[in-house]
Amino acid sequence: MIARGLLKVWVLKLLSGGERTGYQLIKELERRIGWQPSPGSIYPLLQMLGEAGLLRARPAGNKVYWSLTPEGERYLEELRKKRQEWLRELGIKEQAVWQIFDDPHHPLRVFPRLAHLVRKAFSRGRAPQALAILEEAAEKLSRLIEGEDERGH
Repeated sequence: MIARGLLKVWVLKLLSGGERTGYQLIKELERRIGWQPSPGSIYPLLQMLGEAGLLRARPAGNKVYWSLTPEGERYLEELRKKRQEWLRELGIKEQAVWQIFDDPHHPLRVFPRLAHLVRKAFSRGRAPQALAILEEAAEKLSRLIEGEDERGH
């Protein structure tokens, strides 16, 4: 489960690319991060962000399309500027979590190394290539899991 604060940032980030319905946001989050928030998480959040003046709602038939307001765009830019502070704090928490896993063969222990390599690739101007590799790996893992599901595992 993703923390509510991060869900808010994801919603704002996705809406910075254009208007979407709540359902489209749910599906896009599932595609991008592998987690599908419930309608009970998304729709109240959209309403709250709208009431705060960060989003505007555009009803169209039985759907509501959400988009960023100028205030929402400014707020998202402020969040982008805080990114380094968040990453530092996340790194401290990440170290604490990894110390919990004493098993050197635990599958989740690969993430800190991957994160380090991705950061290094980005810092050397190789972001597109790194992202392509990660996307390819995600698709291969999805096919692996789907293959297991088809066999009943």
